[in-house]
Amino acid sequence: MEQPTKKTAIIILNYNNPDATIACVESVERFNTAPVRYIIVDNGSNLSGCIETIDSFLSCRFGDSYQLVKDGTDLGNMNPYMTLLVSDVNDGYACGNNKGLRLIEKDGEIDRVLILNNDILFTEDIIPELIRSQESLDDCAIISPLLLKKNGRDIDLNCARKDTTVGQWTKNNFLTPYHWLLHKSVNEIWKENLLLYSMPQPYPDLIPIELPSGSCMLIKKNLFKKIGYFDPKTFLYYEENILYRKIEQIGKRNYIDTRQRCIHLGASTISRSPSKFISRIARKSCEYYVKEYTKPSFIAYWLYRLSLSWVSLNESMKNIIKR
Repeated sequence: MEQPTKKTAIIILNYNNPDATIACVESVERFNTAPVRYIIVDNGSNLSGCIETIDSFLSCRFGDSYQLVKDGTDLGNMNPYMTLLVSDVNDGYACGNNKGLRLIEKDGEIDRVLILNNDILFTEDIIPELIRSQESLDDCAIISPLLLKKNGRDIDLNCARKDTTVGQWTKNNFLTPYHWLLHKSVNEIWKENLLLYSMPQPYPDLIPIELPSGSCMLIKKNLFKKIGYFDPKTFLYYEENILYRKIEQIGKRNYIDTRQRCIHLGASTISRSPSKFISRIARKSCEYYVKEYTKPSFIAYWLYRLSLSWVSLNESMKNIIKR
């Protein structure tokens, strides 16, 4: 009996941005030739008409191949081609994606997962090539394409990074006033961690990296389950750092395939959130990662926490000056 073709589950997280989600799906449909199944997770959107807009598009576009389900639904051992999973609450990036991952656990036809932000646009057929590259590397856990900025030319340097040490965070936190005075960009501050920052082109086809981009990354389903999916104790940011630590523990590595490219429009999934909220939850996720995964010494952790207080003080002073 012929074995069913293995499929890649594409998990897309939506929060209050139906237009971006629809554009993302349309771009994948236009260029992709790999056998796939989609799981769109609406992460507690509170924008009026958001879910209805996505539901209407998917229903018209995919017909009987589409199903809308509530969080906690068990689809058994066969997912439809397109699923919209609606959650009543916004649990953040990690928990939101985990809901999609749990939905595909029993589907034996799915052997890989592509975690895809809804601000990604496909411009070529990258999934089959990423799978081919992944299969050629015995130690590969996650593989990602090269991400381009909105103009389709400039590279999003965050797609290939080294992990950040506690010492680097502490140093750059204490240097906050210096960075502000010189108007240094984030990429300039963290250039030592951006693998492509000073690497001449053309790049090697396959480059080992530590931190993949959470915007577009391919991983085998069983391996993802083995490492416990995303850590649910983060809300937003540092999920890639945690994945790297988990993957390192099982003797695997992450890679970027620079021959495969797609466009990363930007942080559309959080564009409607207040900057103070984003800053607060990013800091909280960072503190959790540092404490639980880097296991710093008492002195190193104390200096790190002191540097956070220094950043908070400088932010307060900067706001007073602006007024």
